[in-house]
Amino acid sequence: MYKSLCSIVLTLAFVQAQDSTLRGAKGSKASSILGSGNYRRELQVSVSGECTVSNFAAAVGGTSALASLLGSAEDDTAMQSILDTKCADALVPEIDLVDTLGEGPQFFKNYIDGASSWNDHYEEDDNYKLSEDAAVIPTVDAKTTVFAAPDGGTSAYYPKYFSNFYHIGGEECPLGVITCCYTSSREEATKPFVGNAEMCALDMTGAAKSNHIKAKSMTFYASEAANQAYCAGFAYEDGSFGDAVKYNTFFHLAMETNLYEKALVKNVPGAPLCGCAEQMPIVDNADCVEPVEGYTIDSNGDVKVNITWKSCGTDLATYYDSLDRTDMEKYFVKKQIVGSGNCPAAADSFMNDRMYIPASE
Repeated sequence: MYKSLCSIVLTLAFVQAQDSTLRGAKGSKASSILGSGNYRRELQVSVSGECTVSNFAAAVGGTSALASLLGSAEDDTAMQSILDTKCADALVPEIDLVDTLGEGPQFFKNYIDGASSWNDHYEEDDNYKLSEDAAVIPTVDAKTTVFAAPDGGTSAYYPKYFSNFYHIGGEECPLGVITCCYTSSREEATKPFVGNAEMCALDMTGAAKSNHIKAKSMTFYASEAANQAYCAGFAYEDGSFGDAVKYNTFFHLAMETNLYEKALVKNVPGAPLCGCAEQMPIVDNADCVEPVEGYTIDSNGDVKVNITWKSCGTDLATYYDSLDRTDMEKYFVKKQIVGSGNCPAAADSFMNDRMYIPASE
């Protein structure tokens, strides 16, 4: 197996081929992909970064090898056009986010609201082991299969049933920020809960379909250590790779990482466990994760998405400030994630906006 900057994934399948090499690719990585004789080894080459000729060519061993894989002339413009189509096709959702769990829409809605058995059970001796209760989570392929917005067949009867991902007016998370906030650990003995955010205040009206409170309602949190939560989320620009795979990132954040690995559970009362930032509590901090764009290309020239994730390297509000978002959008996000030490002032401002004077005054 040749060495390169890319990682090579060798499958065990062998496929009969008429040609022993790709046209014009002798001695290249592309011919190595096919091998020689009447059989070729099926390989996938990982491509890091955006869907560009330069990134794909670097992965497969040069523009000649890439042209052969794409069945194209060795012309950057022509190859980029083909890659644009292939990458766009790779980003078309293949499965409803609800269907990844096999538990049905009601269970999934309960989970993201904070009221499913996954949220309520605590491990006791040999009972309610998360690795058994949620054993489906590590079997789900969130890296190479793009997830569609959760629906589970509900839209025919209950439009926008998964209200956590829609603004009151029906737009899908218009700020482009999805967060989750937790207040407990399901496995406290081995994974004690550690908060990273102070809860400031909460307008419960935006999450009425999660908390089931029809009247306008709100919560003012005193600045006490007991009012700690762990909050994390992600943000994306409209039309970006992050936008296309946002429900994969949600699955990675909420289910793979925060639930299955960290055993985090319990929503902030009155708020959903996860939802658009504008439905969530005003907090002073939130961790941030971002998807890393990547693809694979195989010996047939077929392209698939290959998502990885990493920490943003900063908090969610600071990361959002670096995105191509409007000043008004950035203003509203900073009103939701206010920064360390700013919770008391943010909570007072929240109450003043609603014509209430905090009791301390």
